[in-house]
Amino acid sequence: MAKPESALTDAIVQFVLATDHDGVPEDVKNISRRCCVDGIGLMVAGSTEASGRILQKYARELGGEPEAQVVGTDMTVPASLAALLNGTAAHAMDYDDTQLSSYPDRVYGLLTHPTTPVLAASLAMAEAMGSTGQELLTAFAVGFEVECKVAEAIKPDHYVKGFHSTGTIGAIGAAAAAAKLLGLEERELRMCLGIACSESAGLRANFGTMTKPFHAGRAAENGVVAARLAAGGFTADPGVLDGRWGFFQIMGGGCDPDHLLGKLGSPWSAVDPGVSIKPYPSGSLGHPAMDAMRDLVIEKDIDPKKVKKVRFGTTSKVLEPLRYAEPQNELEAKFSLQFGLGILLLERKAGIHQYRDEVVSRPDVREAMKKVEPYKDEEIEKQGYALIRGKISIEMEDGTVHERMSELSRGTPQRPMDREELYEKFKECCGLVYGEKQIAQIERLLYKVDTIENIHSLIELLGPAQG
Repeated sequence: MAKPESALTDAIVQFVLATDHDGVPEDVKNISRRCCVDGIGLMVAGSTEASGRILQKYARELGGEPEAQVVGTDMTVPASLAALLNGTAAHAMDYDDTQLSSYPDRVYGLLTHPTTPVLAASLAMAEAMGSTGQELLTAFAVGFEVECKVAEAIKPDHYVKGFHSTGTIGAIGAAAAAAKLLGLEERELRMCLGIACSESAGLRANFGTMTKPFHAGRAAENGVVAARLAAGGFTADPGVLDGRWGFFQIMGGGCDPDHLLGKLGSPWSAVDPGVSIKPYPSGSLGHPAMDAMRDLVIEKDIDPKKVKKVRFGTTSKVLEPLRYAEPQNELEAKFSLQFGLGILLLERKAGIHQYRDEVVSRPDVREAMKKVEPYKDEEIEKQGYALIRGKISIEMEDGTVHERMSELSRGTPQRPMDREELYEKFKECCGLVYGEKQIAQIERLLYKVDTIENIHSLIELLGPAQG
């Protein structure tokens, strides 16, 4: 069925069909397990958010075959709905991992939140199919790689014009993973990708609202729907990523073919350039500055009451998306340098319990935010966007100034979290629903997920809290 003009689609199809568990390198499996730990922890946490509660009510109203678990709850729903709810939950706090790129024209190399759409689709589909843990991990790794390479290939115009790549490209990765679990053959897989590309959606205008995480959930749902429709004989264009009316041209004004052709699994994006696990539940572009602020406040034992002002110089590409100078709620606070730096000045931490509506509205927090002055630093701007550079200056009432440069945050490949640090984050997330024993059981099982004979032994731990 391959056409001469469908080289990009062909490459993805052949990669998905040809890659089995033995074809996934051990270092990729290790990173995939860590991504599963992070992602499932976030599904648990996100199930408690307002967006999660609204979607749970919606799912109850719809009803349907109880195929898959809504993580962190007592609900089982159709697999497509489970993918929607779990995917939205995992992105609800903006705490999920970030794909990196090594190409200089990809601003800061931040492309997608790769785990959420693929894991939510994989988990739901695996449960519905009664898959093994090995099949789950393989499908996840394959879908993750497809998503990342499509994100690498599409022109940066895709994101610059306002598409939310986690929603748009995430649907393609989710479809690849779901197709792998369903065992689709070549023709069906082509149809699956075609359907997923037409389902692809997400607008950056919705950043700072519940609809941003909904993009990720919808991408996961779209992947499951596309795979199941294709398995049933539903048709689509067999070379959908290519051509003048294909995904790359319409959604991004074209692509760089050499970023995808010959690159799928060579190297695997999870390893090179890697994936960043977030240290804070907020926009990634603020994290180097937040780490610098946190370290400075702790090292110098800074009393927030004695701080006159905090200046943060950085580039326009950081300032534009982190645009809420006076956030009114936790969702806006996730894209606010004033809140992120201000709360660290006050509390020396910025976790789930800080990013709450009641914290954002506190008088002392509002006062701290007023002290934070982000600005465009022309010298830093001239250095380009290879790193997320910035400069923190804390001016005290007595005239003392404390300064720190920032460019890398914890959780990046250059400053990776170890298992203990990731477990602390996992506990923070899962602790909103589960007790310590259940949390520890889940974490241990996820690190050996590919040894599980039937995925239901994991799913049993991902429902409501156990006594």
